[in-house]
Amino acid sequence: MAQQFQVVVPIELPPNLKIVDTTMLGENESLLGKTWNYADLRAWLGNKSKEWIEDNILYNPKYSHEIKKMMDEGYIVHKGAKGSPWKFKAREMALFLDKHWTDFGW
Repeated sequence: MAQQFQVVVPIELPPNLKIVDTTMLGENESLLGKTWNYADLRAWLGNKSKEWIEDNILYNPKYSHEIKKMMDEGYIVHKGAKGSPWKFKAREMALFLDKHWTDFGW
């Protein structure tokens, strides 16, 4: 009869990696291929006001280079005129928000 051993081995993950329970994600939660409008972005940010989003993210000089790059690459679309709609590539915008999450004055 063969002996069996149960061994616990600690594994250290780099800080940029997280373990996620994939059953919590669900297929409908994927941001891949999705587009957000301004209301979707507000909802993702916990219903922050339009002014808060503009002051803290879209027109914040700290992120101006990243936002411009995202616009140049087509991940953010806005004609620049007052009242023109915003469109955001959901996955890329979510990655940007996650990257800067602790910067925002929650």
